[in-house]
Amino acid sequence: MKRLLRRSLTARLMCLFALLLILFTLVLGVLYNALMERQMVSHHSITMQRNAYAISQNLSELIAPSAYDSLDENTLPVSEDTLAPYLALIEHITNCNVYVIDVEHNVTGYFNGVVQTLQNPLLPGYIEQTIALGFMGKTPFIQARPDEDTHLTACMPIMNAHSRVLGVVLLETTLRELGFVQVPSTTILLTSCAISFTFAVLLAFLFSRSFTRPISAVQQVAGALADGHYGVRTRLVQEDEIGSLARSMDILAGRLEQAQLRDEQLRQQQQEFFSNISHELRTPVTIIRGSLETLQDGLLSRKEDVQTCCAAMIAECSWLQKLIQDLLELSRLQSPGFSLDMADVDLRELLGDAAMSAGTLCRQKGVHLACGEPRSSFTVRGDYARLRQMLLTVIDNAVKFTPPGRVVRLSMQEDTPVIVVADEGPGIAPEEIPHIFDRFHRTHDVSQEGTGLGLAIAGEIARRHGIKTEVDSRVGEGTVFTFTFPLHRGD
Repeated sequence: MKRLLRRSLTARLMCLFALLLILFTLVLGVLYNALMERQMVSHHSITMQRNAYAISQNLSELIAPSAYDSLDENTLPVSEDTLAPYLALIEHITNCNVYVIDVEHNVTGYFNGVVQTLQNPLLPGYIEQTIALGFMGKTPFIQARPDEDTHLTACMPIMNAHSRVLGVVLLETTLRELGFVQVPSTTILLTSCAISFTFAVLLAFLFSRSFTRPISAVQQVAGALADGHYGVRTRLVQEDEIGSLARSMDILAGRLEQAQLRDEQLRQQQQEFFSNISHELRTPVTIIRGSLETLQDGLLSRKEDVQTCCAAMIAECSWLQKLIQDLLELSRLQSPGFSLDMADVDLRELLGDAAMSAGTLCRQKGVHLACGEPRSSFTVRGDYARLRQMLLTVIDNAVKFTPPGRVVRLSMQEDTPVIVVADEGPGIAPEEIPHIFDRFHRTHDVSQEGTGLGLAIAGEIARRHGIKTEVDSRVGEGTVFTFTFPLHRGD
């Protein structure tokens, strides 16, 4: 049971609600009693003092109706006979015990159901204090709690014309007699516990369902992610901490799904890579092996045939060497630990160097090279040799697929660090453009020379330099490569 309470959020919420409601009920009961008592005391203090003043005036007229102003300074003449009817009426109206005390501290009032005058009775301390203040000419109101009830006393002096105190009128009562009843603490506790527990069960059941439902959704998504199902989502829309957690979980699921797709694409690329490399190696190895077997069997007797066979093997070995070099080059560029020789590079100088080297390629193929003189000069950060290799690879690719007599254009846009390489070749189909920088991908005649790694190396060099590469091509019209260089911070 204890383990269930520790693990069940609903049970913990029920206990929390129960404790909170019990505490709230107890505090509310205590505050309510205190505030109500304070309000009752404040209200009755004014009423009791007003009544005490009226009684003191009435008693003065009752005791000496015609000669009140001429009363001497002796004690106030009081007796049971003169006060009994009046006190009975006053106590009924005011709902208070009314006492008249003379200067000798003789107290006249209701005692044991009848009006009596007691000589120097033993009174509680708060009453003695009230009487003493009354004989000093003051009108005190004292609140005391000698037992479980709150006692209220008000006093008003009876004076003659010379402002001499002849006696005092004392009103005494309790809050219980005035109609205010405090609920005992035991009753409060038992009642509040019962009510609070009932409400806690209902509220915890309702609140915990709305509270735990999104948590359960997040838990299910977390479990699905742990099992490798990255397509799940919580789809919760809440502007609170749980909503933030759900959004974070959805973002995590999305990134894991993207990572899974990338892994699948990487595995597919690896499979394609091994398939392509196997295909690329099979042909030259077959040619070399066949030529060697021919020479070994002595099938070639003429010197010219032997030289031709050896030349074919040397050509295939050269191609294999170029393939291995390109693979190593691409592997180094893709390695995070491979560092470039970064320095300030003048794009105008880079463009001129690439155009000079490309001129030889164009003359060998019979292709015209058009390169305008850049009007602006831009400085970028980069590895000069790698950037030159990138441009020459793209230019070589353009020359390779441009028919003789056509033009390959190399230019730099005005006022922007952008280099453009355009050819008039057969163009590239739209569906093939996203894959032109993939390894071993060929968009034209597979009989063309090349390892299929040149554009992959150029794309990797551009990525390492933060260069934005765009390809625009139309079938039958040609292809345009655009390289947008990031400017140096000093520019």
